[in-house]
Amino acid sequence: MKKRALLLVCALTAVLMAACQNGSKNSQTDKKSTETTEEQGKREDTVSIKDMKGKVEIPSDPQRIVDVSGSADELIVMGVPFVGSANTSMFDGTTVPAYLQDYFTENNVEVVGNYSGSVGDLDLEKIAELKPDLIIMNIRHDKVYEQLKEIAPTAMVDDDINYVNWRGRFQQLGEWFDKEDVVDQWLEDYDARASELSEEVKKVVGDETFAVLEANSVHFGSYYVYCTGGPGELVYDELKLTPSSGVPENVWGEVVDAEYFSKIDADHIFFFSDDGNVGDTADSPTWQNLKAVQNGNVYYGKNDLQYNMAYTPGGKLIYMEKLADAIVNHENVE
Repeated sequence: MKKRALLLVCALTAVLMAACQNGSKNSQTDKKSTETTEEQGKREDTVSIKDMKGKVEIPSDPQRIVDVSGSADELIVMGVPFVGSANTSMFDGTTVPAYLQDYFTENNVEVVGNYSGSVGDLDLEKIAELKPDLIIMNIRHDKVYEQLKEIAPTAMVDDDINYVNWRGRFQQLGEWFDKEDVVDQWLEDYDARASELSEEVKKVVGDETFAVLEANSVHFGSYYVYCTGGPGELVYDELKLTPSSGVPENVWGEVVDAEYFSKIDADHIFFFSDDGNVGDTADSPTWQNLKAVQNGNVYYGKNDLQYNMAYTPGGKLIYMEKLADAIVNHENVE
């Protein structure tokens, strides 16, 4: 009897030990399964992208983006919302361009500085208060890159400093947010409209030559002669108008004095200044001797308008229309 009882105890112990071992294995398996699920979930919550600094992990579906790269136009086109922006005027560093004001107001977008880095610093405290889950920046604010990274994951768009590579930046953002098709379609529509405007303008001016000048707001008494930068790109690359002699080649532009005007033999001139007038430049003999001046083919415009619109995709499209209208209607850029 005792022997049978002992055998039963031994058998029961073996069963319990096996059960414990199986339970332990199942527990370990469940734990591994949970860990695997958590790791997978974490991977799905973020994506690895390539930015100007290298590879960076960003949220796959960010909900509180702060953009300090000047990419408001691009984000709006792609339907990617943002809570903070540095898309303010490159002229005064604070004013939101008119064509963006409705969007900023309707979506409660907070202004956190200026994207150009040339008219004031970013408001890092305000950026932190917005609790972003992603910050988009450009090379112009590289000095605060580490500080921005402490606030939230930060991605730096590929940038050439002078905003000439705006198409490349737009396409890069499309890749980051899986919106390549949207970006490609927008650029296709943009190019089609540029071709239409070019055709309309050339019906009026043919192969007559152009120069794009600016009374320099930074270095008073000097001027910019634009080529690939800002309004120069729109005139020469998009509207396909012919640059005159004296227009520099393959550069953003050059800073010159009034004596340089003697090298310019343009049939038409766009002239930008702070108040949209020629000002003291009119007293310069070299200005007075310009063919376009003598023939009344000068189209005046304000610096703040071209600064605000000639460097971002949506702004470029609107401003290109304004430049074309000025030529066709023989009027100033309004």
